[in-house]
Amino acid sequence: MVEGDKRASWPSGLFSDSRVAEFWDEEKVLGRWFGHHPDYLNEEGVLWDTYLLYGPESRWSDRPSDNVSWGYTIMRTREQMRRDLVGLLGK
Repeated sequence: MVEGDKRASWPSGLFSDSRVAEFWDEEKVLGRWFGHHPDYLNEEGVLWDTYLLYGPESRWSDRPSDNVSWGYTIMRTREQMRRDLVGLLGK
């Protein structure tokens, strides 16, 4: 992560759509899980600045199911995220 990366620095209400859930992983629990998972392996061992897109049928058992797409970094993969999100919303 970035030095000084704090929840208080994140603008509240950035995503105004009621279907969007924002979470802050202060202890990096999920970031570390995803960073070490073979599907999302990250050389830093913590997945951050990443989007993970799941469809409405996704469920979590030992890992989340039905991943539509994911990308790292968000700025580098934002067009793919946009296309996949539009496609998912069009279903």
